[in-house]
Amino acid sequence: MSFFEKLFQLKKSKPTQEIKVIVGDKEIVLEKDESLERDSDARIEEFWIETIGVSEDGYWVLVGRRHGIIQFYDWKGKLHRLPARPPAQVITDIVFRGNYLALLTPPYLLVYYMTDKRQPETWKSIKFSQEGIRPSAGLDIKRGTLAFGTVGERVYTIELVGDLSVETIDFTGSFSYRDAGIGQLEVLKVLEDGRLLLSGSDAVAVYDRGGNLLKVLPYPTKRSLCLKGSSVILGYQNTVVAYDLSSYTQVASLDLPINPSQLDVSQDGRILFLADAENNKLGIVDLESMSYLQTLEGFGYSVVKVSPDGSIYTCAYQDDEEKRLYYLVKLSSNLSELYYTQDRIKQMIKNAENSYKNLQKRLSSLKDGESPENLKEYRELLSLDAPIRQVREIISKAEEDIKKAELNLFIKRLKEKLSNHQIEDKDLREIDDRIKALQGEERQSLENLREQVIEYFDKKTKEHLERVRKALSQIQEMDLKAIEGIDEVKEARAFFLRLPRDMQTKAQEELVKLFQEKLLESRLSRYRIVIEDSHVIFGSESIEKFSGERRKLPWRLQAEEKYSADGQVYVKISFERSDGIVREPKRYSNILKAEEMKHPPKWIKSYLRHLNGLFSYQEYRLPLLVSYEETPWFVQNLEKLTSLIKEQLMYKEGILILEGDAGVGKNFLVEVFSALTGRPLYIIPCNSKMEREDITFMYEFDPKRGTRKVYSDLVKALQTPGAVIYFDEINTLPASLVKMFNPLFDYRRYLVLSSGEVIKARKDVILLGGMNPQNYLGVSELPQDIKSRADILYIDYPPFQAEGGFYYPDEALILKDHVQGFEYLSGKEFTYLWYYVINSVKTELGQKLYTPQREEKLLMIFDLLTIANAIRSAYRAYQTQKSEEPVEFVFSIRDTIRCARRLERYKDAKRAVLETILPKVSSPLEKEIIKDMVERSVSKL
Repeated sequence: MSFFEKLFQLKKSKPTQEIKVIVGDKEIVLEKDESLERDSDARIEEFWIETIGVSEDGYWVLVGRRHGIIQFYDWKGKLHRLPARPPAQVITDIVFRGNYLALLTPPYLLVYYMTDKRQPETWKSIKFSQEGIRPSAGLDIKRGTLAFGTVGERVYTIELVGDLSVETIDFTGSFSYRDAGIGQLEVLKVLEDGRLLLSGSDAVAVYDRGGNLLKVLPYPTKRSLCLKGSSVILGYQNTVVAYDLSSYTQVASLDLPINPSQLDVSQDGRILFLADAENNKLGIVDLESMSYLQTLEGFGYSVVKVSPDGSIYTCAYQDDEEKRLYYLVKLSSNLSELYYTQDRIKQMIKNAENSYKNLQKRLSSLKDGESPENLKEYRELLSLDAPIRQVREIISKAEEDIKKAELNLFIKRLKEKLSNHQIEDKDLREIDDRIKALQGEERQSLENLREQVIEYFDKKTKEHLERVRKALSQIQEMDLKAIEGIDEVKEARAFFLRLPRDMQTKAQEELVKLFQEKLLESRLSRYRIVIEDSHVIFGSESIEKFSGERRKLPWRLQAEEKYSADGQVYVKISFERSDGIVREPKRYSNILKAEEMKHPPKWIKSYLRHLNGLFSYQEYRLPLLVSYEETPWFVQNLEKLTSLIKEQLMYKEGILILEGDAGVGKNFLVEVFSALTGRPLYIIPCNSKMEREDITFMYEFDPKRGTRKVYSDLVKALQTPGAVIYFDEINTLPASLVKMFNPLFDYRRYLVLSSGEVIKARKDVILLGGMNPQNYLGVSELPQDIKSRADILYIDYPPFQAEGGFYYPDEALILKDHVQGFEYLSGKEFTYLWYYVINSVKTELGQKLYTPQREEKLLMIFDLLTIANAIRSAYRAYQTQKSEEPVEFVFSIRDTIRCARRLERYKDAKRAVLETILPKVSSPLEKEIIKDMVERSVSKL
C-alpha cells in the first residue's frame, strides 16, 4: 500500500479516503486534501515540523521546521514567500493576531505588520533584539499586548502600536516565573482579562500583568494546552483536563488511550484534536460530552492545528531506507457545519455568487484608467469572505478575474507605450515580476510582450549607435569632451538610461567603443610629425627648421713669447681664431722684431685675409639623429614644447623647464626636437657644487702651448646661431650662481663673465632646463628667481589606463620594436591591433592583423606595463609622502624596453621584471615590496 493508504488504513480499491466520526447527532467527515503544493527543496521533508500557525480567518498557514525552515501556504495549499525570512535554527512559536504575525526564533523575536493581509509582499517586519534579553519559548498576542519568554526564566511584555514604523520598542513589563516551579517554559497564553498563563515541563502557572503569581496548576502539560473561553484544556499523561480559570477549579477530566504532546480545539470549542508524538497517533475528543471519539493511526506526529475553515493541519512521518521523512498533512472536514446552520451557509454562498455576477458585469465594461482592484463590486465581494470553502472558491475565482483584467490593462498600456516610444526599463522589470507569478497562456502573453520590448530596445539602441557613428564620421578632429557635446550622443545617452541594466551596460560599452574608435583615428591623425623642406610640424605646431646660418669666427694676430738676442727684442707670433684654434705661418718666419709689431708686414695682413676666408665659420654641433617612435604621447609633448619655444623666441625672454620623473624621457625629447629642427644642442649639466668659473670658462691642454683657459660650452653656445641650450638638473644650481643667471633668463639675455666681459645671447638661441618633480623627497626646489622667469612643462610617463577601462598603447608602441613579431608592424597597425585585443574595439584592420600568437605577446606587453605603472605609482606615493612603503626604484622607459627585449626569453612579464629589476634594488625591504607588487599587479584581460 502507498503511504497515504497506510495513513488512513484504506484499501486501494476504495475511491475516496474519508474518515467519518459520529458526534452526537452529527457526522464529521475527514478527508485528505491533496492541494498542498510540494516544496521545490526536495530535502525539506528531512526536517521535522516544530510548530504550525494559522491566521484568524484561516487564509494563511505558516509551518516552522527544524533549522528555521519556513513553509508558507494559503488556504488553497499554494506556497508563498514570507518576506524577511527569520535568521534562526529553530522556530518555537507562531502567532497570528489581528494585523500582526509574530515568530519566536531564538534568540530573536520577529513581528510582521500585515499591511494588506492578502499581499505578504506589503508586510513590514521588525526584529526585536536587545542585549541581555534572549527570547527562548512562549509567545502570544492579545489586545495589542505581546508577551514572550526569555532565557533566565523571565517573561517580557511589549505594547504593539500601529504599523511598527516606530524606531524604538519599549518594554511595558517583565517578571520572573522561577518561583512558580513550572520547569522549562513551553507555552504562553494571554487571557482576555490580561492574565498570563504559563505552561512548563512541570506545572502550569497563572500571573497577573504586574507579574504577581496567582495560581499554580499541578499539570505537567508542556505544549499540550489550548484555551476554550474562560477555561483551559490541558493534556498530560494519557489524560485531558478542562480547568476553569475564573474559579481555578477542575471542571472535567478524561482518560485517553494516547499520550498528548500537543492539542487544539475547533472554532466552536467542541471538538478537540490531540497529537501523540510518541505513538504517531491523532485523537479526537468531544468536549461537550467529554467523551473520546476516535484514534487515527499513522499521523498526528508532534503537532496539530485546527483552522477556522475546518481544516486540520498535522504531521506524518515515513521511514525511507535510512531516512525518516516528515510530511505536512492537511485534512479537510465539514466542521464548519458545526459553526453555522445549513441555511446560513447557503445564504452566504448565494450572497457571494450574486456579488460575483455583479463583478463580472462591471469588468466587462471596464474603462482605461480604472483599477480593477478598487472596484466597488470587488470590495463588496471581499467583505463577504468567511471560512467556508465554497465562499472562498468564489472569491478566489474573482481574484483570478481581477488579475486577468489587470493583466489585460497592463498589456494594453505597455503596447501603447511601445507605439509611442515611451517604454522604459521599469516597464520591463514589471513584466519580469509578473511573469514569475504566472503560468499558462497568461505567462505566454507576457513573454511575447517581453520579446517585443526587448526587440524594440535592441532596434532603437542600434539606431542610436548608427546615428552617433555617422555624426562622428563627419568630424575631423575630436576630444572626449567635444564628443559628449554632440546632439546625437546626448540623445543616445538619454535613451540608454531607459534600458534595462544589462542592456544599458552593453549599449554604453558600445557607445564608448565608438568614441574610442573615433579618438583612435583622431589621435593617429592629430598627433603626427611632418618634416617638410623648411618646416617641421609637431601635431598642430609648426616651426621653421634652423636656416643653417653659421657663426663667423674672426682671426687675430697673437704675440705669444718675447725674448732678446744680439741686443734686439723678438716676438713669436701665431694666428688665433676666436674659438681658440691656433695656426702658425708656414711660408714666413713666425719670429718678428718687437718693433715690427707696431707696423706688421704686409704678408701678415694677407695671411689674416686668407685665414678669414678659409677657416672663419664655426662647425655645427648637431645631435645625432636618434630613433624614435611617433606615439601620440610623444608628439603631444613635442607640440607643447614647440608652442612654448616659439613664444620664447618671439618675446626673446625666459627659459622653458621640463619637469618630470627620472627616466621619463625629458632629455630625449630635447634631442629629438634639436635633431629634427637642425639646431645645435648644448647640454649643460648642473650640480650643487658648481662655481662661477665652471659656468664661464674651462681649461684646455695644448702640447705646444700648455694649459690655457678658454670659453665654456655655455659661453660658446650663447653665441652659436640657433643653439638649444639645455640646463640638466637646473634646480640643483647653488644659490651663489642663481643671481648670475637672472639677466640671461629674462629680457636682457646676457651673461656677465668673471672677467667683466658681457656675453650677449643671440636672438635665435633657445634656453631649456630639466628637473625632477619639486615635491619629491630630496629634490631641491627650483629657486624663486628662476621660477619667476620660467615656463614649466610637466612631462609624465606615457598614458596607460583611461576612464572606462580602456588602455592607451603609447608606451607599448615604444616597446613593439623590441618584441619579436611586432617589429615589422607600423605604428598605425600596432595601434589598431592593441585596441582590438586589449580594448575590444573591433575594426577591420584589427581583425586582419589579429593572430593568437600576437595576442599572447600583446598580453605580455600589457602585463609588463601594468607592473611598471604600479611600481611608478608606488614610487610617487612614497616620494610625495602619501605612502610609507619605501619604494625608491624608478621604473624608467629604458627599463620597460629592457624588460620587453626579454619577454621572448622568459615568456612571462612577471619573471622578466623580477629578473631585470630586482638586482637594481639594494634595500631588502624594498625588494620584498616590489616582489609583492609584481605578484598583485599582473591581471590577464
